[in-house]
Amino acid sequence: MAFPLNKKITMWILSSVIFMEMLDSTIINTAIPEIAKTFQTQPINLKLAITSYLISLAIFIPISGWAADKYGTKKIFTLSILIFTISSVFCGLSNSLYEIAFFRALQGFGGALMTPVARLIMVRVFPVNELVIATMYIFLPARIGTILGPLIGGVISSYTTWRWIFFINIPIGIICLFFASKYIENEVINSNSKLDYKGFILIGTSLSCLALFLEFIGEKIIPNNILYFIFGVGVISLILFILHSLKIKDKSILNLQLFKLRTFRIGTLSNVIAFISTGGIPLLLPLLFQLQFKLSPLVSGLLIAPMAVGAMFMRGIAPKFINKFGFKKVITYTPIGIFVSLIMLSYININSSYSYIIISCFLLGFFSISLMSSNGTLIYVDVPKINSSNATSLDSTIRQFSSGISIAFSTLLLTYFLNFTNNHIYSDNAINAFRYTFITLAGIILIEFFISSGLAKNDGEKASKGLS
Repeated sequence: MAFPLNKKITMWILSSVIFMEMLDSTIINTAIPEIAKTFQTQPINLKLAITSYLISLAIFIPISGWAADKYGTKKIFTLSILIFTISSVFCGLSNSLYEIAFFRALQGFGGALMTPVARLIMVRVFPVNELVIATMYIFLPARIGTILGPLIGGVISSYTTWRWIFFINIPIGIICLFFASKYIENEVINSNSKLDYKGFILIGTSLSCLALFLEFIGEKIIPNNILYFIFGVGVISLILFILHSLKIKDKSILNLQLFKLRTFRIGTLSNVIAFISTGGIPLLLPLLFQLQFKLSPLVSGLLIAPMAVGAMFMRGIAPKFINKFGFKKVITYTPIGIFVSLIMLSYININSSYSYIIISCFLLGFFSISLMSSNGTLIYVDVPKINSSNATSLDSTIRQFSSGISIAFSTLLLTYFLNFTNNHIYSDNAINAFRYTFITLAGIILIEFFISSGLAKNDGEKASKGLS
């Protein structure tokens, strides 16, 4: 499908800012030891910088749709790029733990507006029959960014200063800001809309508490009684928000009425399972390669990179699959490929060839992007334009929370199996704990069979037209 120049530029702008935001969510991980040395603190204390970013995302993502409707997509989008870029500069200039934690929180605020509004712009610019290809080109960088983040962070911290982890955002931000100002239209849906303050406070409290709980559970940094209290506040706030949202319906900051749409409901649930099953792999594999196989961060990053290559390779094939088989079959049968890939990863050992590891990672990236891009399109095919901002806010909030769950869940699984096998993570036999973790994650992806069974054969048909 050939797009006119303005749409191609729009896709490039959206994909670039999403890549930048997703890259920043993981790039800091491998640089933590170097940052800790600079600040003369323990590496574990750098959790504060990671957590402040995640909590800021959790709090402010729900407000993105309302802000775009009231002030316009272009204004909020360009403002978010500006905030993200400036905060990146100050993150790179930070000289203490608290400085970087503060500016990472500010960066998270920019990211909380940037990615959901980018998704909203996509939904409004591209008609339903163009969404499959647009989604593939725009959101593929999201998958690649999270995968390549640890590798790029490792290279930068090894050969330059960790500060360039943040400074690399400056040219990307400036270029995207220039083109966004020129090519993105400022579409205002309802300038008189009022913010659902009660819903904002409830969901912000819930998601920030749950994010804090997921980030620190099992790490003995925060006492368990305090951590479980935080979890309780998060759960109660979530229940109160759901009751509040169901009462005021379309006026809620996160419109739960959208779950009445079958395609939105199933696409969202399918994405949650996909995230939980595969989202923790970019964390587990470096641990396996570095702690068990004694490989360097650079080599372990290179071994994971084929996941990104597989995702890029699938980019040109996925629309043809959807056109030929339809969303129902793709979402039903693609998880088999993910299942096989995870089982292959479970058999990796110290004697495994690099080629076996590379093929396993390639296949996982190949099938994962097929499933997630199909879900990403299906979510929006039946959403009325007037509800597009509600849909992107709700979808982005669930995606962010699912991403956090995936990492926490994978870590908890690994910890459980280490205890079950009476091993610690550095012991030679700890590889069995990794194996059981991968097998469990492989089993979880099979839940997709039950979720996709709720789809009708022709669901999403409008989006598959013209993909041949």
